[in-house]
Amino acid sequence: MDLDLKGKVAIVTGGSRGLGRAMAQALAQEGVALSLCARSAGPLEEAAAALRAAGADVLTRAADVTDGSAMASLVADTVKRFGAIDILVNNAGGARVGLLAQLDDHAWDDAFELNFFSAVRLSRLCAAEMEKRGGGAIINISSIYGREAGGPLSYNASKAAMISLTKGLARELASKGVRVNAVAPGSILYPGGTWENIFKANPEFEKDFLAHEFPAGRLGRPEEVAYAVVMLASPRASWITGACLPVDGAQGRSNL
Repeated sequence: MDLDLKGKVAIVTGGSRGLGRAMAQALAQEGVALSLCARSAGPLEEAAAALRAAGADVLTRAADVTDGSAMASLVADTVKRFGAIDILVNNAGGARVGLLAQLDDHAWDDAFELNFFSAVRLSRLCAAEMEKRGGGAIINISSIYGREAGGPLSYNASKAAMISLTKGLARELASKGVRVNAVAPGSILYPGGTWENIFKANPEFEKDFLAHEFPAGRLGRPEEVAYAVVMLASPRASWITGACLPVDGAQGRSNL
């Protein structure tokens, strides 16, 4: 099926590795021009070089998504280079681990700046550009631990806020042709990722975790999340907005 994405322009945050890199690759395979940002220039340029070698048109900016001025520059540079923005994937995020008594205000601020407010800022900037284009798609990468309890406390709360934001923005922006959806991945395994490091340090935990949490007997792969993102980015998904799609191999236990 032609997903009608050729010639579209996408910004993907956290695009240098793991989920972000897989999403960028999947979008590029559909003919999407890419604007990628990540904090570390080296891995970002390595990812971009691989994409360019496969024929993709890629702009990169080494920047922190919590830096509002840097994100405004990213959006401006993307429009200058490609002429428009059609797709935004708010993928950058991470966990601030700790119990309530261990997390001071600064730790909570960090968690929400990274996982929530960065998406708010970029959505505000990109929605304005999408409206000029006649519409677009914003995809927020949340987590199964935004849909239900689990995971680090501040991570769970900030990812739940992202899902709430998704629904609110979907209703606000629908009249402008901008669809807003969330994807909620389960635990994803990739080289150098969190789960690989945990399993290497504790093989017995890996066996127990798989046995109790994963009906399919394995963790997810980045490309499995990426394909869901591409589907939601496509104009073929024109009547899907305000949704939160779990991509977790039935790891999650939420009924909603």
